[in-house]
Amino acid sequence: MITFFSLVILIYSFGLLYATNVYKRMPEITESGKLKSVSLIIPFRNEKENLSVLIKSIKAIDYPKELLEILFIDDHSEDDGASIIERSRDSIPFQMKLLKLSGLEMGKKAALNFAVNEAKHEIILTTDADCTLPSDLISKMQAPFELEHINLVSGNVSFISNSLVTNLFQMEFAPLIGVGAVSIELGNPNMANGANLAFRKSIFKELDPYSTNLNVPSGDDIFLLQKLKKAFPNSFYFQKEALVKTSSPKNLRQFYNQKKRWAAKWRASADLKDAIPALMVWSFHLIYICSLIYSVLYDSYLVLGPVILLKIMAESLFIYQVLKSQKSKFSITSFGILQLIYSLYVVVFGMIANFGSYQWKERQYNTNERAGN
Repeated sequence: MITFFSLVILIYSFGLLYATNVYKRMPEITESGKLKSVSLIIPFRNEKENLSVLIKSIKAIDYPKELLEILFIDDHSEDDGASIIERSRDSIPFQMKLLKLSGLEMGKKAALNFAVNEAKHEIILTTDADCTLPSDLISKMQAPFELEHINLVSGNVSFISNSLVTNLFQMEFAPLIGVGAVSIELGNPNMANGANLAFRKSIFKELDPYSTNLNVPSGDDIFLLQKLKKAFPNSFYFQKEALVKTSSPKNLRQFYNQKKRWAAKWRASADLKDAIPALMVWSFHLIYICSLIYSVLYDSYLVLGPVILLKIMAESLFIYQVLKSQKSKFSITSFGILQLIYSLYVVVFGMIANFGSYQWKERQYNTNERAGN
Protein backbone atom coordinates (compact mmCIF):
# COMPACT_ATOMS: atom_id res chain seq x y z
CA MET A 1 0.00 0.00 0.00
CA ILE A 2 2.82 2.40 0.84
CA THR A 3 4.28 1.82 -2.64
CA PHE A 4 0.93 2.66 -4.25
CA PHE A 5 0.55 5.88 -2.26
CA SER A 6 4.11 6.94 -3.04
CA LEU A 7 3.72 6.22 -6.75
CA VAL A 8 0.48 8.22 -7.04
CA ILE A 9 1.97 11.22 -5.24
CA LEU A 10 5.13 11.05 -7.36
CA ILE A 11 3.16 10.96 -10.63
CA TYR A 12 1.08 13.94 -9.49
CA SER A 13 4.16 15.89 -8.38
CA PHE A 14 6.17 15.34 -11.56
CA GLY A 15 3.09 16.15 -13.64
CA LEU A 16 2.77 19.44 -11.79
CA LEU A 17 6.46 20.22 -12.26
CA TYR A 18 6.03 19.61 -15.99
CA ALA A 19 2.98 21.90 -16.04
CA THR A 20 4.99 24.58 -14.22
CA ASN A 21 7.66 24.45 -16.92
CA VAL A 22 5.03 24.65 -19.67
CA TYR A 23 3.38 27.67 -18.04
CA LYS A 24 6.69 29.43 -17.45
CA ARG A 25 7.77 29.06 -21.09
CA MET A 26 4.51 30.09 -22.73
CA PRO A 27 5.13 32.54 -25.58
CA GLU A 28 3.28 35.83 -25.91
CA ILE A 29 2.05 37.43 -29.10
CA THR A 30 2.35 41.13 -28.32
CA GLU A 31 2.17 42.75 -31.74
CA SER A 32 -0.16 42.33 -34.67
CA GLY A 33 0.38 43.64 -38.16
CA LYS A 34 -2.74 45.77 -37.95
CA LEU A 35 -4.94 46.57 -34.98
CA LYS A 36 -8.32 44.91 -35.32
CA SER A 37 -11.78 46.26 -34.62
CA VAL A 38 -13.11 44.84 -31.35
CA SER A 39 -16.50 44.68 -29.65
CA LEU A 40 -16.22 44.53 -25.86
CA ILE A 41 -19.32 42.85 -24.37
CA ILE A 42 -20.21 43.23 -20.68
CA PRO A 43 -23.32 41.44 -19.37
CA PHE A 44 -24.51 42.71 -16.01
CA ARG A 45 -27.22 42.16 -13.41
CA ASN A 46 -27.44 44.05 -10.11
CA GLU A 47 -23.87 45.33 -10.35
CA LYS A 48 -24.41 48.87 -9.04
CA GLU A 49 -21.55 48.52 -6.56
CA ASN A 50 -19.02 47.46 -9.22
CA LEU A 51 -19.88 49.40 -12.36
CA SER A 52 -18.16 52.66 -11.42
CA VAL A 53 -14.80 50.91 -10.99
CA LEU A 54 -15.23 49.04 -14.28
CA ILE A 55 -16.20 52.21 -16.16
CA LYS A 56 -13.20 54.06 -14.74
CA SER A 57 -10.91 51.36 -16.15
CA ILE A 58 -12.71 51.45 -19.51
CA LYS A 59 -12.06 55.19 -19.79
CA ALA A 60 -8.34 54.49 -19.41
CA ILE A 61 -8.17 51.89 -22.21
CA ASP A 62 -5.44 52.72 -24.71
CA TYR A 63 -6.89 51.80 -28.11
CA PRO A 64 -8.02 53.73 -31.20
CA LYS A 65 -11.55 54.92 -30.43
CA GLU A 66 -12.77 54.11 -33.94
CA LEU A 67 -11.73 50.45 -33.51
CA LEU A 68 -13.53 49.69 -30.24
CA GLU A 69 -17.18 49.57 -29.28
CA ILE A 70 -18.52 48.82 -25.78
CA LEU A 71 -21.76 46.87 -25.39
CA PHE A 72 -23.35 46.68 -21.95
CA ILE A 73 -26.22 44.19 -21.77
CA ASP A 74 -28.64 44.40 -18.84
CA ASP A 75 -30.00 41.06 -17.60
CA HIS A 76 -33.10 42.43 -15.81
CA SER A 77 -31.22 44.34 -13.11
CA GLU A 78 -33.22 45.33 -10.04
CA ASP A 79 -30.91 48.20 -9.08
CA ASP A 80 -29.99 51.40 -10.91
CA GLY A 81 -26.81 50.06 -12.52
CA ALA A 82 -28.12 51.01 -15.96
CA SER A 83 -28.41 54.63 -14.81
CA ILE A 84 -24.74 54.63 -13.81
CA ILE A 85 -23.84 53.50 -17.31
CA GLU A 86 -26.08 56.10 -18.95
CA ARG A 87 -24.54 58.89 -16.88
CA SER A 88 -21.09 57.77 -18.01
CA ARG A 89 -21.93 57.68 -21.71
CA ASP A 90 -20.44 61.07 -22.59
CA SER A 91 -17.21 60.45 -20.67
CA ILE A 92 -16.45 57.06 -22.26
CA PRO A 93 -14.21 57.79 -25.28
CA PHE A 94 -15.55 54.89 -27.33
CA GLN A 95 -18.81 54.10 -29.07
CA MET A 96 -21.11 52.61 -26.45
CA LYS A 97 -24.43 50.78 -26.48
CA LEU A 98 -26.66 49.90 -23.53
CA LEU A 99 -28.79 46.89 -24.40
CA LYS A 100 -31.53 45.22 -22.37
CA LEU A 101 -32.84 41.68 -22.51
CA SER A 102 -36.53 41.32 -23.29
CA GLY A 103 -38.95 39.97 -20.72
CA LEU A 104 -38.82 36.41 -22.06
CA GLU A 105 -35.03 36.14 -22.08
CA MET A 106 -32.81 35.90 -19.02
CA GLY A 107 -29.36 34.75 -17.97
CA LYS A 108 -25.80 35.46 -18.99
CA LYS A 109 -25.82 33.23 -22.08
CA ALA A 110 -28.99 34.89 -23.41
CA ALA A 111 -27.33 38.26 -22.80
CA LEU A 112 -24.21 37.19 -24.70
CA ASN A 113 -26.26 35.82 -27.61
CA PHE A 114 -28.11 39.12 -27.90
CA ALA A 115 -24.99 41.27 -27.62
CA VAL A 116 -22.96 39.22 -30.11
CA ASN A 117 -25.75 39.63 -32.67
CA GLU A 118 -25.73 43.40 -32.04
CA ALA A 119 -21.92 43.69 -32.20
CA LYS A 120 -20.58 45.21 -35.39
CA HIS A 121 -17.01 43.86 -35.19
CA GLU A 122 -15.61 40.40 -35.90
CA ILE A 123 -13.46 40.14 -32.76
CA ILE A 124 -15.55 39.80 -29.61
CA LEU A 125 -14.06 40.28 -26.14
CA THR A 126 -16.14 39.46 -23.06
CA THR A 127 -15.65 40.51 -19.47
CA ASP A 128 -17.75 40.82 -16.32
CA ALA A 129 -19.13 43.89 -14.59
CA ASP A 130 -17.12 43.27 -11.41
CA CYS A 131 -13.79 43.43 -13.24
CA THR A 132 -11.04 46.00 -13.61
CA LEU A 133 -9.44 46.16 -17.06
CA PRO A 134 -5.82 47.16 -17.77
CA SER A 135 -5.26 49.90 -20.32
CA ASP A 136 -3.54 47.51 -22.77
CA LEU A 137 -6.11 44.69 -22.54
CA ILE A 138 -7.65 45.20 -25.99
CA SER A 139 -4.27 45.42 -27.70
CA LYS A 140 -3.03 42.23 -26.11
CA MET A 141 -6.21 40.18 -26.55
CA GLN A 142 -6.67 41.04 -30.23
CA ALA A 143 -3.04 40.38 -31.20
CA PRO A 144 -3.22 36.54 -31.49
CA PHE A 145 -6.02 36.83 -34.07
CA GLU A 146 -3.30 37.89 -36.50
CA LEU A 147 -2.90 34.11 -36.85
CA GLU A 148 -5.77 33.01 -39.06
CA HIS A 149 -6.22 29.64 -37.36
CA ILE A 150 -6.84 31.21 -33.92
CA ASN A 151 -10.55 31.32 -33.06
CA LEU A 152 -10.45 31.82 -29.29
CA VAL A 153 -8.06 33.65 -26.97
CA SER A 154 -8.26 33.05 -23.24
CA GLY A 155 -6.73 35.69 -20.98
CA ASN A 156 -5.34 35.72 -17.46
CA VAL A 157 -7.71 36.41 -14.55
CA SER A 158 -6.98 37.01 -10.88
CA PHE A 159 -8.96 37.98 -7.82
CA ILE A 160 -8.51 41.35 -6.16
CA SER A 161 -6.91 40.36 -2.86
CA ASN A 162 -6.76 42.65 0.18
CA SER A 163 -7.16 40.36 3.21
CA LEU A 164 -6.15 36.92 4.44
CA VAL A 165 -9.49 35.42 3.37
CA THR A 166 -9.44 36.92 -0.13
CA ASN A 167 -5.77 35.96 -0.42
CA LEU A 168 -6.78 32.37 0.31
CA PHE A 169 -9.46 32.60 -2.39
CA GLN A 170 -6.87 33.99 -4.83
CA MET A 171 -4.35 31.25 -4.06
CA GLU A 172 -7.05 28.61 -4.56
CA PHE A 173 -8.16 30.24 -7.82
CA ALA A 174 -4.72 30.79 -9.37
CA PRO A 175 -3.92 27.12 -10.12
CA LEU A 176 -7.28 26.76 -11.90
CA ILE A 177 -6.23 29.53 -14.27
CA GLY A 178 -2.83 27.88 -14.61
CA VAL A 179 -4.25 24.46 -15.42
CA GLY A 180 -6.57 25.99 -18.02
CA ALA A 181 -3.63 27.81 -19.59
CA VAL A 182 -1.46 24.69 -19.72
CA SER A 183 -4.31 22.65 -21.22
CA ILE A 184 -4.62 25.22 -24.01
CA GLU A 185 -0.86 25.25 -24.60
CA LEU A 186 -0.84 21.43 -24.83
CA GLY A 187 -3.68 21.40 -27.36
CA ASN A 188 -6.42 19.98 -25.13
CA PRO A 189 -8.23 22.99 -23.61
CA ASN A 190 -10.49 22.22 -20.67
CA MET A 191 -10.94 25.59 -18.93
CA ALA A 192 -11.33 29.26 -19.79
CA ASN A 193 -12.82 32.23 -17.98
CA GLY A 194 -15.49 34.49 -19.43
CA ALA A 195 -14.07 37.44 -17.49
CA ASN A 196 -11.31 37.65 -20.12
CA LEU A 197 -12.25 35.77 -23.27
CA ALA A 198 -12.06 36.71 -26.95
CA PHE A 199 -13.39 34.91 -30.02
CA ARG A 200 -14.46 35.43 -33.61
CA LYS A 201 -18.09 36.47 -34.07
CA SER A 202 -18.46 34.44 -37.27
CA ILE A 203 -17.36 31.24 -35.51
CA PHE A 204 -19.66 31.93 -32.55
CA LYS A 205 -22.66 32.34 -34.84
CA GLU A 206 -21.71 29.25 -36.82
CA LEU A 207 -21.47 27.05 -33.71
CA ASP A 208 -24.38 28.62 -31.79
CA PRO A 209 -22.83 27.27 -28.56
CA TYR A 210 -25.76 28.00 -26.25
CA SER A 211 -28.60 26.60 -28.35
CA THR A 212 -29.03 23.48 -26.19
CA ASN A 213 -28.03 24.81 -22.78
CA LEU A 214 -29.81 28.10 -22.10
CA ASN A 215 -31.50 26.32 -19.19
CA VAL A 216 -28.09 26.02 -17.50
CA PRO A 217 -27.47 29.46 -15.93
CA SER A 218 -23.68 29.39 -15.98
CA GLY A 219 -21.06 27.88 -18.28
CA ASP A 220 -20.96 30.42 -21.08
CA ASP A 221 -17.18 29.98 -21.25
CA ILE A 222 -16.99 26.18 -21.00
CA PHE A 223 -19.83 25.49 -23.47
CA LEU A 224 -18.17 27.74 -26.06
CA LEU A 225 -14.78 26.14 -25.38
CA GLN A 226 -16.11 22.62 -25.85
CA LYS A 227 -18.02 23.43 -29.03
CA LEU A 228 -14.91 25.05 -30.49
CA LYS A 229 -12.65 22.19 -29.45
CA LYS A 230 -14.81 19.71 -31.34
CA ALA A 231 -15.23 21.84 -34.46
CA PHE A 232 -11.86 23.61 -34.62
CA PRO A 233 -9.18 21.82 -32.59
CA ASN A 234 -5.85 23.59 -32.18
CA SER A 235 -7.45 27.02 -32.67
CA PHE A 236 -6.87 28.31 -29.11
CA TYR A 237 -4.36 30.63 -27.50
CA PHE A 238 -3.69 31.69 -23.91
CA GLN A 239 -2.51 35.29 -23.55
CA LYS A 240 -0.69 35.13 -20.21
CA GLU A 241 0.20 38.83 -19.98
CA ALA A 242 -3.35 40.07 -20.59
CA LEU A 243 -4.57 40.23 -17.00
CA VAL A 244 -8.06 41.15 -15.80
CA LYS A 245 -8.71 41.63 -12.08
CA THR A 246 -12.08 40.50 -10.76
CA SER A 247 -13.79 40.69 -7.39
CA SER A 248 -13.25 37.70 -5.13
CA PRO A 249 -16.10 36.22 -3.08
CA LYS A 250 -16.74 38.54 -0.15
CA ASN A 251 -17.36 35.74 2.34
CA LEU A 252 -17.59 31.96 2.68
CA ARG A 253 -21.24 31.92 1.62
CA GLN A 254 -20.42 33.61 -1.69
CA PHE A 255 -17.44 31.28 -2.12
CA TYR A 256 -19.72 28.28 -1.52
CA ASN A 257 -22.29 29.49 -4.07
CA GLN A 258 -19.56 30.23 -6.61
CA LYS A 259 -18.09 26.74 -6.32
CA LYS A 260 -21.50 25.09 -6.55
CA ARG A 261 -22.22 27.13 -9.67
CA TRP A 262 -18.92 26.10 -11.25
CA ALA A 263 -19.52 22.46 -10.33
CA ALA A 264 -23.02 22.65 -11.81
CA LYS A 265 -21.77 23.98 -15.15
CA TRP A 266 -19.18 21.21 -15.32
CA ARG A 267 -21.80 18.57 -14.57
CA ALA A 268 -24.04 20.02 -17.24
CA SER A 269 -21.41 20.48 -19.91
CA ALA A 270 -18.75 17.85 -19.59
CA ASP A 271 -18.60 14.74 -21.75
CA LEU A 272 -17.07 11.77 -19.98
CA LYS A 273 -13.74 12.47 -21.71
CA ASP A 274 -13.79 16.08 -20.54
CA ALA A 275 -14.73 15.03 -17.01
CA ILE A 276 -11.77 12.66 -16.62
CA PRO A 277 -9.25 15.35 -15.50
CA ALA A 278 -11.61 16.58 -12.77
CA LEU A 279 -12.28 13.01 -11.64
CA MET A 280 -8.54 12.32 -11.56
CA VAL A 281 -7.90 15.39 -9.40
CA TRP A 282 -10.69 14.42 -7.00
CA SER A 283 -9.38 10.85 -6.83
CA PHE A 284 -5.84 12.04 -6.16
CA HIS A 285 -6.89 14.14 -3.19
CA LEU A 286 -8.91 11.24 -1.79
CA ILE A 287 -5.87 8.96 -2.14
CA TYR A 288 -3.66 11.64 -0.60
CA ILE A 289 -5.90 11.88 2.47
CA CYS A 290 -5.85 8.09 2.76
CA SER A 291 -2.05 8.13 2.54
CA LEU A 292 -1.82 10.61 5.41
CA ILE A 293 -4.10 8.48 7.56
CA TYR A 294 -2.15 5.35 6.63
CA SER A 295 1.19 6.97 7.47
CA VAL A 296 -0.06 7.85 10.96
CA LEU A 297 -1.69 4.47 11.65
CA TYR A 298 1.27 2.43 10.42
CA ASP A 299 4.17 4.76 11.30
CA SER A 300 5.18 5.04 7.64
CA TYR A 301 5.57 8.81 7.56
CA LEU A 302 9.34 8.46 7.21
CA VAL A 303 8.77 6.71 3.88
CA LEU A 304 5.93 8.95 2.67
CA GLY A 305 7.47 12.13 4.07
CA PRO A 306 9.90 12.78 1.18
CA VAL A 307 7.26 12.31 -1.53
CA ILE A 308 4.83 14.53 0.39
CA LEU A 309 7.53 17.21 0.56
CA LEU A 310 8.00 16.85 -3.21
CA LYS A 311 4.25 17.34 -3.67
CA ILE A 312 4.28 20.48 -1.53
CA MET A 313 7.27 21.84 -3.45
CA ALA A 314 5.64 21.12 -6.84
CA GLU A 315 2.40 22.84 -5.80
CA SER A 316 4.24 25.87 -4.45
CA LEU A 317 6.27 26.27 -7.65
CA PHE A 318 3.20 26.02 -9.88
CA ILE A 319 1.17 28.49 -7.82
CA TYR A 320 4.17 30.83 -7.61
CA GLN A 321 4.55 30.91 -11.40
CA VAL A 322 0.85 31.67 -11.94
CA LEU A 323 0.80 34.37 -9.26
CA LYS A 324 3.99 35.87 -10.71
CA SER A 325 2.29 36.26 -14.09
CA GLN A 326 -0.62 37.93 -12.28
CA LYS A 327 1.65 40.40 -10.46
CA SER A 328 0.47 38.88 -7.16
CA LYS A 329 2.52 37.92 -4.14
CA PHE A 330 2.99 34.34 -3.00
CA SER A 331 1.88 34.21 0.64
CA ILE A 332 3.54 31.47 2.68
CA THR A 333 0.82 31.85 5.31
CA SER A 334 -2.01 31.33 2.82
CA PHE A 335 -0.17 28.47 1.14
CA GLY A 336 0.37 26.78 4.50
CA ILE A 337 -3.31 27.09 5.41
CA LEU A 338 -4.33 25.63 2.05
CA GLN A 339 -1.95 22.71 2.54
CA LEU A 340 -3.82 21.83 5.72
CA ILE A 341 -7.35 22.01 4.32
CA TYR A 342 -7.26 21.81 0.52
CA SER A 343 -7.43 18.05 -0.06
CA LEU A 344 -10.29 17.66 2.42
CA TYR A 345 -12.06 20.62 0.82
CA VAL A 346 -11.74 19.08 -2.66
CA VAL A 347 -13.05 15.68 -1.58
CA VAL A 348 -15.94 16.93 0.54
CA PHE A 349 -17.00 19.69 -1.82
CA GLY A 350 -16.69 17.38 -4.81
CA MET A 351 -19.50 15.34 -3.26
CA ILE A 352 -21.82 17.99 -1.81
CA ALA A 353 -21.60 20.20 -4.90
CA ASN A 354 -23.67 17.64 -6.80
CA PHE A 355 -26.75 18.18 -4.66
CA GLY A 356 -29.12 20.97 -3.72
CA SER A 357 -29.24 24.48 -5.11
CA TYR A 358 -27.18 27.66 -5.24
CA GLN A 359 -27.76 31.39 -5.59
CA TRP A 360 -26.34 33.61 -8.31
CA LYS A 361 -27.27 37.21 -9.08
CA GLU A 362 -30.23 37.03 -6.67
CA ARG A 363 -31.65 34.00 -8.50
CA GLN A 364 -31.96 30.47 -7.18
CA TYR A 365 -30.81 27.53 -9.32
CA ASN A 366 -30.71 23.74 -9.10
CA THR A 367 -27.34 22.02 -9.44
CA ASN A 368 -28.87 19.20 -11.49
CA GLU A 369 -29.72 21.19 -14.62
CA ARG A 370 -28.51 19.44 -17.76
CA ALA A 371 -27.76 20.72 -21.23
CA GLY A 372 -30.30 19.71 -23.82
CA ASN A 373 -33.29 19.86 -21.47
